Amino acid sequence: MASLITLESIKTMSDRIRDGDLSPLELVEACLERINKFDSSLDAFITILEERARIDAKIAEKQIKEGIYIGPLHGIPFSIKDVICAEGVKCTAGSKIMSDYISKIDATSVAKMKKAGAILIGTNNTHEFACGITNVNPHYGSSRNPWNASKLSGGSSGGSAVSVAVGMVPASLATDTSGSIRVPSSLCGVVGLKPTYGRVSKYGIVDLAPSLDHVGCITRSAWDAAAVLQIIAGRDPLDPNTENKKVPEYVKIVEGEETSNKRISVGIPEEYFFDYLQPDVERTFLEFIDTIKSMDISVFDVHIREVDKIYESWRPLRLGESAEIHLKWLQTRSEDYGEDVRRMLMKGTEVSAVDYIRAHKFRKELRNEFVRLLKNFDVLIVPTTPITAPGFDEQAVDIGGQTLQIYQALSRQTIVFDSTGLPAISIPVGFSKENMPIGAQIIGPPFKEEKILSLAYAYERVNGSLMKFTPPL
Repeated sequence: MASLITLESIKTMSDRIRDGDLSPLELVEACLERINKFDSSLDAFITILEERARIDAKIAEKQIKEGIYIGPLHGIPFSIKDVICAEGVKCTAGSKIMSDYISKIDATSVAKMKKAGAILIGTNNTHEFACGITNVNPHYGSSRNPWNASKLSGGSSGGSAVSVAVGMVPASLATDTSGSIRVPSSLCGVVGLKPTYGRVSKYGIVDLAPSLDHVGCITRSAWDAAAVLQIIAGRDPLDPNTENKKVPEYVKIVEGEETSNKRISVGIPEEYFFDYLQPDVERTFLEFIDTIKSMDISVFDVHIREVDKIYESWRPLRLGESAEIHLKWLQTRSEDYGEDVRRMLMKGTEVSAVDYIRAHKFRKELRNEFVRLLKNFDVLIVPTTPITAPGFDEQAVDIGGQTLQIYQALSRQTIVFDSTGLPAISIPVGFSKENMPIGAQIIGPPFKEEKILSLAYAYERVNGSLMKFTPPL
């Protein structure tokens, strides 16, 4: 069962590659074996770069044999959400409109991964133009949840989450505008990291809503997320939104924090995030908090003001900016959009300048409120989604007598950390009675990703998360 190595953490893979116990080509072949076995039923990939990946693996193998070992991503396969550009590779954005577009550039994040010796193996299925949270895609098939193929993977980075959960690839670069990394990570039982806005370059991605778009990663372990962030973070002259802040040595910090949990203080907001939770989600989250407390970590209830502004700090930005980006195609090729995406983009054309300006004002007030709280606590913790993965035919969900549309339910807990730009990681913490994964979000102060990664890594070691969250395919 050579392909089972792909279900291990990048830490295990990279140690074996460095020691000569595993070759990059063996690892690439193991990933391709998983893709060939499972992708036809799960629709996680749009483009698979079999021959290119084999060539790159042979190059990495030769370098390592010659004593040129670059670091923990050397020889490690990765994929990219199909809104992230790679030179010479088709970038469809999950759409009919861009179905024949071949990129002439590498996105900065992709270029950095390649420079670190990582091997691009393909592009992942996404909700069309990343403009949705279900990953139902009329053009390329809908990625399916590997825990139950009759249920949604979540989106818009659904293909990325599915491919990592199944061990088709150890890591995937993805984007998050409304929760698009964290939501599918929660529903599929993997780790999804959205860094601080400005920490990772967005150069070379297909924009959705530029003031909300983030580039991050999906992995099976918090250690792996730290290793990927270590590489892709940093100032980029090609993206004026990136901040010129020193990139910490995340892997060293995460490993060094294992025995120092007593210094971590956790705040749990009492408002908003617990208003609508399925009973299984609430039960699992409380069990997660009990585990955190058993690790000698201090946990406190906290109060958040301004929560009434969460939705209106996000909606006009998300809808208005998306509509502006797509305006020309809406006017000339509207019939080529999927119905749900066209409808959402048309809603964006109705956003007023007043609403847009107010949204920017609200997001600053909300950010200030969260930053104020995070001066007293290292991190905040909330459930990632109020529900587990819904079925493909579900349009709405009833929680405690309140009906929520599926988009509203899945993105409810995540949108505020896009509009405030704070770093957030979703980690798997348990299962529903139907054996569907449930995630929790850890949120940190701006540019303090090491805090959320350290707690996530400490928890997953106590919980034995890695193999526990392997889908029973």
